[in-house]
Amino acid sequence: MLPGPRLRARLFAAAAIFLCGASAAATLTVHVGNVTKPKGNIRIAVYDSETWLDTERWIAAKRVPAETGPDVAATFELPSGTYAVAVLHDVNGNEKMDYGRLLRLPKEPYGFSNGVVPRFGPPAFEDSAFVVADEDLSIAIDLRN
Repeated sequence: MLPGPRLRARLFAAAAIFLCGASAAATLTVHVGNVTKPKGNIRIAVYDSETWLDTERWIAAKRVPAETGPDVAATFELPSGTYAVAVLHDVNGNEKMDYGRLLRLPKEPYGFSNGVVPRFGPPAFEDSAFVVADEDLSIAIDLRN
């Protein structure tokens, strides 16, 4: 037998209070600099160690129009934890990173948190990782062209 509507409402409220209080949330603001072409979109994705650079599994992601100027920014509400950010300037709007034919080098601007510059292949999560605690955090990522 299912609980009545009043009991269901109380259970739902109690669960919401428990879940919201279980992990403090903070605001992460990502500022993307060095946008040289006002064309396409800037894709900003937040990952944890389990989802790092999996284009179909991220913790949070936003797409904002590319604009030249001081920076492009996006804000995320995240629970406390360890995260890393990857940014892609999808200039042609095809929803993926484009690579050159010969050496398979990226053709579109990209960047990672902590200013990591990959040498051969993508960086390790640990190199790009940072901690989000109870306080709001702001990070800057400059695109590599």
